[in-house]
Amino acid sequence: MGESNSNAGIRIDSAMLEGRSREELIDDMALPFLDMAEQIEAAKLNNVSGEAWQSILETNLFLWRFISNFLPRHFSEDVTTETAGLLSKISDFMTKVTVAMADGGAREPELLDKMIKLNLNMCDQILAMRNNPDL
Repeated sequence: MGESNSNAGIRIDSAMLEGRSREELIDDMALPFLDMAEQIEAAKLNNVSGEAWQSILETNLFLWRFISNFLPRHFSEDVTTETAGLLSKISDFMTKVTVAMADGGAREPELLDKMIKLNLNMCDQILAMRNNPDL
């Protein structure tokens, strides 16, 4: 999500909390991205099977597709056009990577590292919302 504060346009509606703290909701939104980064790194280091890779890549793709559609639809007034566009670009990138690797393509370490960094960056961006109670 680059150097910009992409989450600056995302606000948490109090109705979403449903008895949970704001911090818990933020953690719940960030955790899947951390989990995916860890799974991709572990798979890369442990030379997992093609079937395991496919599962990891599909889950990662689903996560990015979900977030790129969910945020603009449910926070349409608060998600900037720039943020929505960036989420869409990352989601498209994840789609291309998943398709390329599903077709038996090599799992290039540099490409996997980019996927890991994007997931960690998204986790960071979401967790940064803890520092801004106005979001």
